[in-house]
Order: sequence, then C-alpha cells, then structure tokens
Amino acid sequence: MPFQKDNMAGELILLVDDEVDMLNLLKSFFMENGYSCIEAQSGIQALEIARMIHPDLIVLDIMMPHMDGFVVCQKLKNDYVTSHIPIVLLTVKRETSDRVKGLELGADDYIAKPFDLSELLARVKAVLRRTHLERDCNPLTQLPGNLAIEHQIKNRLKNDTPFAFLYADIDDFKFFNDYYGYSRGDYAIKTFSNVILSSIRKHGSSEDFVGHIGGDDFIVITKLEAAIDICKDIIENTAFSIPQLFDEEDLKRGYFETLTRRGKKKVAANLTVTIAVTTTEYSQFENSMEISSILAALKRYGKNKGGNLYVVDRRKKVR
Repeated sequence: MPFQKDNMAGELILLVDDEVDMLNLLKSFFMENGYSCIEAQSGIQALEIARMIHPDLIVLDIMMPHMDGFVVCQKLKNDYVTSHIPIVLLTVKRETSDRVKGLELGADDYIAKPFDLSELLARVKAVLRRTHLERDCNPLTQLPGNLAIEHQIKNRLKNDTPFAFLYADIDDFKFFNDYYGYSRGDYAIKTFSNVILSSIRKHGSSEDFVGHIGGDDFIVITKLEAAIDICKDIIENTAFSIPQLFDEEDLKRGYFETLTRRGKKKVAANLTVTIAVTTTEYSQFENSMEISSILAALKRYGKNKGGNLYVVDRRKKVR
C-alpha cells in the first residue's frame, strides 16, 4: 500500500540514506520526538517519494552510490513540485567547499557525521520553523501564496524571461459554497488545484510555477508555447471532474436553489472555469500590478461571456 500522510501525526520527514542502520536509528529517534517518517535507500527512490508524498522536510545523506545527495538535492530544487521542500544534508565530509556546494544547490542546512542527535533535532526544528515563517503557502492546497507569486513575477521580469501568465478561477463558486457548505467547497478547490497541477505535469515543465491566491483563484506561470495546451487541458479536466461535486438529485434536476439578498436564485448544477491569459509575447510589463490589472479585465470579459473558456490578451503593447 502506498505511503500517505497521516493528518493526525506530526510533520513528515523523508530520510534518505543507503545505510539501513542509519535509517533505522534516525527513524526511531524522530518518531520518538513526534514526527512521522518515511525512508528511501537511494536517490532515485527519494525523488519518486518526494514527488508523490510531498514531505515536510528531507534529511538527505550525501555519500550514496549511483546518485549522490548533491545531485538529488539539485533535482529536487529544480522541480516545481518539490522545490519548496526544505533539505538538511548529512555527510562525513567536513570541508567548507562541500558545505558551500550543498547550500548553493538549495539545501537549508548541513550537518557532518558523526553528529549528536539532539543537535540534528534542533537543526531540523529550526529549518521547519524558518520554513513555516517564510512560506506563505495556502493551508488548503499547500500551493505558494501571494508573496511567492510576487517573487516569481519579479524574478522573471528582472531576468527578461519570456512567459505566459494564467489566472484561473471557478465561475459561480460562491453559490456552490453557500449551498453545499465549506467542506464541499474546500473539496472543490482541492479538486481544481489537482486539475491544474495535472495539466502542468502533462503540458508544462519543472520550470513552471503554480500559485494559489486564495479561494478559487489560481495563478500559473509557464512557457509561451505551453499556455494554450494547459488552458485546454484545465477546462477539459474540470468539466470531467465537476459532476463528482454535486448531489445526484441536483444533477438530474440541472440546478440547485440558493438564497441571496434578493431572494431565491436558481443556479445551474455545473461549475465552469474562466482562464485569463497574458504573455510577454505581446507586452512588456513593468511590474506585477500591471499584469494583475490586465488579467482582471480579461477575466471580467470572460465571465460575462460565460461557460468554460480562456481569454488571451493579444493586444500589442511595447514601451
């Protein structure tokens, strides 16, 4: 049976080491201190587990055969699915150059063998504490939030990196949420989040970015050539997933009734998605506020038309 996070247990740590005795020691120690653990005995296995399970932290040994910890760390940090996971490196190497190399690859801390377990625990706690403060991820979807979105936009504009910017949200979600309740609403948002991530895995790359502004609003930053395929895939998979969210009697009737300030309102038992798209192919942007303004206008236009659709801004604007 595949390992799954236990929401009742402590934070999940992925332990990566080719030595079974070390894995057993670390697992026993961390579990005694309230953490959940899963082990990997190779770099390849670690990459697979990290992408599938999304652990809260990875304790990664450097000295491993076939694929060492430096390579694993680099691959984890270059993959948008796992790039946010903090990493503590373990090694018998004590040279400053090795420590610097690990940190430059994106590791959050570094401790040399042999080490004191209490020191390792303190470092893990410090990294997790710092990560929670720095990461403004949405608690429902675990996707990066507004600060990370702003950071991504600034970096891409600064580096003059061509990109497409997608702003996706669910039409009439408020009515659905009011009628079925927040629990069903949360499930709908998670479903939509998974649809977007699935579309990125299918048509995007590890350089892409997915952010959750809040509610049913999501941001995707991707390559120009992938944008339309991603939009089409999101719309297609949303339409496929939507019937699972409604009660059978509402689907048969074709609508549900909800109470608004103006009285009862009949709402179609369907949820559609509108995606606004702007790209650097047609525009040179100064900042994120300019991008946000364009996308907001596009989204309003799309919602007025109704139905599953994407709207692309192709107006030429050069400064």
